[in-house]
Amino acid sequence: MLHDNSRYVGFATMNDIPYILDLSKKESKAIGFIPKMAYEAAITGIKTGKRWSNVCNDKLFIIKENDDLVGFCLASFGRHNAKIKIGKIAQICLQTDARLFDRGRSLLACVIDYGKNVFTFSWQCGCADDLPSNLFWQAMGWNKINSRQGISHKNTWKQTSKRVVNIYFYSEIDLFHNVEQKNAS
Repeated sequence: MLHDNSRYVGFATMNDIPYILDLSKKESKAIGFIPKMAYEAAITGIKTGKRWSNVCNDKLFIIKENDDLVGFCLASFGRHNAKIKIGKIAQICLQTDARLFDRGRSLLACVIDYGKNVFTFSWQCGCADDLPSNLFWQAMGWNKINSRQGISHKNTWKQTSKRVVNIYFYSEIDLFHNVEQKNAS
């Protein structure tokens, strides 16, 4: 994780949950709704409720500046036995007064670095088309690969919202390197 004189980025603890819930409620229009038990599962590694598996592959990261929490990121790291794992940034959020100070970059870099340790080198995220956050993803080098309709917290399998969500992709590896080499010969 990252730790310097004034900034810390690392795993969240249960003590961070009240802050994360408060910030996620303030920013719900931008980042959507995720229940408290999902954040808890990302910390403990154990899902609760009626699930097909009780194992949670998500991790919850926080960023502190001068010992004050200023943001969080909820991420998953791909299917455990997949040949190529694709991680997903479910939520990344910084409080309003902490934006545009390279904190988002630090938080995202920490998540991606952790992903390398668990063999996740490619990433996806969704960002509503009407948010200035699209500029963040583009500035971080992520590519818009598609768009879809939004989904509701009542049914996460169907695209029921009229809100357009841009899908971004990022990879630490060149997935098409061998194809380009083959075509060049």
